[in-house]
Amino acid sequence: MNIEGMPEDERLAILDSLEAQRPGSSTLAGGTLAGPATPNRPNVPIWEYASYSEQHPDVEIDDLVAIRFPVIFYGGDEFTIYSAAEYLRTDPVPPPRPMGLDSIIDMWRHLHAAGIVAWDSEKRAVEHRQPISAYKAAVAEWGTHWRAREQTGGNDVPRGR
Repeated sequence: MNIEGMPEDERLAILDSLEAQRPGSSTLAGGTLAGPATPNRPNVPIWEYASYSEQHPDVEIDDLVAIRFPVIFYGGDEFTIYSAAEYLRTDPVPPPRPMGLDSIIDMWRHLHAAGIVAWDSEKRAVEHRQPISAYKAAVAEWGTHWRAREQTGGNDVPRGR
């Protein structure tokens, strides 16, 4: 398993195949199809992006948002490549409930505090420590808090745990 991403020629062949079957579909690619992990990415988890940017004046939060990092699923056999930018992408179809960067970071902070994910410094990757059912439950819990704040006019950063 190469958690940095699939070989580029394989990735491009899959995207070409998707595009041939459904024109425009390759622009929607996420995960490993969107590209490999960012080489030389900083050893910092997504839930610490805001504080990392504050502590490192030479690092802009926008640069961190674009960083692609591996996410290893529970059990360690499967993975994807992820970035905060993928959640913020609104083209070609905007999500029903747009999320801001603060919300994305807070969701990951909630997952980490709940013990669902942890940072693997050696691999510079997020690792799921619990099964998908626990992940889904934690995201649902976080989403309930987020929607409640949204309805009451609070900022988009629920403070859950």
